[in-house]
Amino acid sequence: MKLSRMVKMIFSFSLLFSLLISNYGSSTVKAAAFETAFVTTSTNSPLNVRSGAGTNYKSIGSLKSGSSVNVYSKTSTGWSEIRYKSKKAYVSTKYLSFYTGVKVTKHHYKGIKDLAYAQVSGIKNKKVEDKINQTLSNEAKASYKTYLKIKDDAKKDKKNGNCQELMCNYEYITNYKVNYNDGSKLSILTNNYAYTGGAHGIGYAESFNFTISNGKQMKISDVLTSKSKMNSVQKFAYKYMKNREPFKHFVTKSSDVKINKDTQFYYNRDGITLVFQEYEVASYADGNPTVSVPYSVYK
Repeated sequence: MKLSRMVKMIFSFSLLFSLLISNYGSSTVKAAAFETAFVTTSTNSPLNVRSGAGTNYKSIGSLKSGSSVNVYSKTSTGWSEIRYKSKKAYVSTKYLSFYTGVKVTKHHYKGIKDLAYAQVSGIKNKKVEDKINQTLSNEAKASYKTYLKIKDDAKKDKKNGNCQELMCNYEYITNYKVNYNDGSKLSILTNNYAYTGGAHGIGYAESFNFTISNGKQMKISDVLTSKSKMNSVQKFAYKYMKNREPFKHFVTKSSDVKINKDTQFYYNRDGITLVFQEYEVASYADGNPTVSVPYSVYK
């Protein structure tokens, strides 16, 4: 996401709250690689997530059949280590379907722990690999510029005495999740979070979808290639939302669901998943709600 767009979002959203006082080249820190897998329970029932590698450990949640997970390691006893709500957790490996996707590793721009971004490897065509990595690096570089600006704003506001209590503890954090990686398509969803005073910060979700054969970054308009397809997806999403939490109090008519060139999405096994921004179709507390749309809706 370009710097100007992120800055505009910060200013416009902050009007909803109080006190707004005012996106990688090389990396020095790397984290372990992971594989992408999909939950494939035979009855489509949820898969238990446990605190340890065994059924004797406490269940701490569940994953829907068809959802994607990043697997960091597998035990000899049939369990896979994942991250669940940002914490280490385990699921039974026999209920996971693995794809031979590209290798994705986490980097931190200039060693800054708050600025995480992805880089890929293992693609046979080196030019394609470089193309994808350059796109992701450019995004990281832009995020760094925003990070510096927000840090500079914090210093100025502290110097000018415009801070009350913790109001000038400004921060800018980027992270990502690999949502699809089957060797032919790759979807990485980034989240850019900025706090510049007020009740809380604002996040912006941005998707990076690539065709592995040529490295092309796919936008929603490359998938929904006509107005009629856009309309079909809009109607599907509205019908899905209107009677479901957390949407039903925010989506009361079809026009409340805006599908356009800026709509974010990622691939799934059966089609695409739409990603909505904070406040767009639900409350701030609901984050970035998603709606999965089968290919049959827009084919």
